[in-house]
Amino acid sequence: MIWFGNLSHALRIAVPAIAAGDEGQRMEAALRLVAAYAPQLEGDALLDALAGTGYVDRATARRLLPCYRHFDADRWFAESLRSLSLKGPLVADEFRGRIGRVVEDLTGNARIAELGPEGAVRFTLGEREGVVLSYPTVQFSIGGTARTAVEAAIGEMPDALVIVARNFQDGTGPQLRSMLTNTGIPGTLVTVNLLLGIRATALKYQPSPERVVDLLSVGRPIRTQDVATLGERIAA
Repeated sequence: MIWFGNLSHALRIAVPAIAAGDEGQRMEAALRLVAAYAPQLEGDALLDALAGTGYVDRATARRLLPCYRHFDADRWFAESLRSLSLKGPLVADEFRGRIGRVVEDLTGNARIAELGPEGAVRFTLGEREGVVLSYPTVQFSIGGTARTAVEAAIGEMPDALVIVARNFQDGTGPQLRSMLTNTGIPGTLVTVNLLLGIRATALKYQPSPERVVDLLSVGRPIRTQDVATLGERIAA
């Protein structure tokens, strides 16, 4: 499981800015912070994470948690990731970590690792290996360090190369296809909204990880209709 350390250090707002509020405000701030990174947590792990934010202690979190049954951690995670995807290179590491959370939800196995000049999310499923490059960027195109990262990924010959961004310039797909010519590597582009759509569909319909990895390996931009196929039942 991916874990991103002490959550109070991940937030760019000092704890005292919220500490002055009442315990309900602090509890909600803690829930939102934990959900932004680890919406899957529950039970003792959730209580530990809430206490780790510094907004509430464990006893307070345990006492107040039943009052927040309405809190939708998955929805908050999605909204938080969408917001982060607009903020550019300064949040690249944080964005990559949250994309890693999505990839782990989808494949069951993900880790953050270095790749060329920047980091990447790697996933495995049986003998299949994939690399996910992520950019909190609007109208992304392949250039600069991103091009170097793609070239580094090509050198590893993964079974899938996925690039995630807020959205893409029209020429990004042809750019990637040109770089992957004669490599046999399927290069897939997926916007943040569609990646979150894949996650939501997978959580609801529970398709096999193989079907999800097949989608991440389509070798072209993922479309809305592609995401919908994960909700279809496969005949026995």
